[in-house]
Amino acid sequence: MYQFSNRECFWGRFLIPINQFNQRYHWPPTYIKCDCSELAEHQMRRNQGHFYPTYIWKCSNCKSQYRLIRGTRNFEEITRL
Repeated sequence: MYQFSNRECFWGRFLIPINQFNQRYHWPPTYIKCDCSELAEHQMRRNQGHFYPTYIWKCSNCKSQYRLIRGTRNFEEITRL
């Protein structure tokens, strides 16, 4: 079976599940599923009035941070407080 990503990915405020069929329209995801079963939100950086993606997702419940591995659809945990 084809594994799209190592985490469940969701896009937008309506939490549309992302899979291999709609990934080109909804990538990078807005939310990913954290280990604590909550959603980690995509962090944005603001510079001179413009928003830029950081490719880091942070869970507001357990403060864990995840990073998208370059060139793949998998995420790795970078910090856990």
